[in-house]
Amino acid sequence: MLLKQYIFAAYIMKKTIFYISVAAIAMAMASCGSKATEATDADSVAQAGKGAVTYKVETSKSTVKWHGSKAVGMGEHNGTINISSGTLHAESGVLTSGSFELDMKSIAVTDELDEKSKGMLIGHLQSDEFFNVEKFATAKFEISKVEAKADGENTHVITGNLTIRDSVKSISFPANVSINDLGIVAKAKVTINRLDWGINYDKEKMSLSEAAQQTAKNGIVSNEIGFELNIQAIQ
Repeated sequence: MLLKQYIFAAYIMKKTIFYISVAAIAMAMASCGSKATEATDADSVAQAGKGAVTYKVETSKSTVKWHGSKAVGMGEHNGTINISSGTLHAESGVLTSGSFELDMKSIAVTDELDEKSKGMLIGHLQSDEFFNVEKFATAKFEISKVEAKADGENTHVITGNLTIRDSVKSISFPANVSINDLGIVAKAKVTINRLDWGINYDKEKMSLSEAAQQTAKNGIVSNEIGFELNIQAIQ
């Protein structure tokens, strides 16, 4: 009996040490070379002026692609999220304000996976461990500032409040914005740290082993989520 208890205790200790080691390695790797934009406290949302021209986002032509990877080991995932609504405003031919909403229940996976694997991944992303779409069905981005700043293909830097789940953070990112008689086209790539919006596995009242497992999960799945935006709007 004592031998069985000793073997069981040794197994639990070995398993705990393993998860703590994996967590430490994952956290060290995740902290190196981050591309995530800085997330700060939410700012005041820009309001359209009296002379602003309003453009409606064409949800059927606009796209949002997402990208995620593993911090430890090989592998990545890609997919899309539908834009449900949005408006942009311009004054004197310059983008000044606007917002758009994402239908988080529409999150899809574009990887070459079998349907069962896709369904499991989508279910994981929709669950409380990630976006919790049943409780938080939409995400939103609201422009607070637009600055003209040419850098390669990009023409502006856009700052705004990104709402995911119940967290609102201000982020800035370069974008290519063009306005003509046909409407507005805004293209951008931005990477965020999901932990800034509370998208993690951490739970309260865990044992050391359980906490280590959750920390390991957070590190094994990269903290960074990339988004590629192609927003098209017409009057």
